[in-house]
Amino acid sequence: MASDRATATALADLVGAIGTDGFAARFLDALNALAEVDLCSVFVRGRRQPLRLLFAEGRHPINAGFPMRASLDYIRTFWRSDRRIAALARSVGAAPVVVRTSAAEIADPAWRAACYERGGVAERVSVVRAGNPAFVANGYRLGGSAGFTATDLERFEAHSALLMAAVERHAHACSAGGPMLDEAGLAQSLLALQCGLSNREAEISAAMMLGETQEEIASRKQLSHGSVVTYRRRAYGKLGIDNRRALLRLHRRLLSGLPPGEAATAERPMAGRD
Repeated sequence: MASDRATATALADLVGAIGTDGFAARFLDALNALAEVDLCSVFVRGRRQPLRLLFAEGRHPINAGFPMRASLDYIRTFWRSDRRIAALARSVGAAPVVVRTSAAEIADPAWRAACYERGGVAERVSVVRAGNPAFVANGYRLGGSAGFTATDLERFEAHSALLMAAVERHAHACSAGGPMLDEAGLAQSLLALQCGLSNREAEISAAMMLGETQEEIASRKQLSHGSVVTYRRRAYGKLGIDNRRALLRLHRRLLSGLPPGEAATAERPMAGRD
């Protein structure tokens, strides 16, 4: 556990990062300072809207890309099984609520396997701020760490209002810049096309839409270059495209709200390697 001074610095850095690309990393830093959290994810849900991933952060020591994949699995399949958190998100309480969930408590074996056992996650602490929209921030500890203590939960509760206010301000700042400008948003939009993309294929496609090279994606996601190429080829086939220019055209259609197969107006060819 970090000292009070280090915690205050981490929280100040978090506030300073609102609306920037560094917010997710600073959020994980803040949770780590509070209670030695290894990974984190943050979700938002508006009334009569599906759950949406804002970001997933943390470098898993063995399972590359686990935070993003597990989070996408959660919103696609397992959110409805998480009944306690779903009920809290729909409640009318004003103050954030802190809830601890261990892997052993997960009754759904598929959810437990995908979001806990696959990544060696032992416990999760959720901070839920009800409302419209509702926000859920999760901090995870891997199995090699000791479980969350009563003191850890007290520190979460003491700082929960600040954490969730920062998340809400960040979400608002990002939405003001336009939809789907980050990897998580683009991956979810691609999955919503219902063309059979896997989570990993959606991630790779989203990263390429944002201008990353295959080499950069491989390095960041701890994958071999050959694996990235395989995921990209599979994604192209499922999306019905055959090169990066077509992928970028799809990106522009998604941003403009046009149907994926409809030609965008006033498009100019864009250079780029496949």
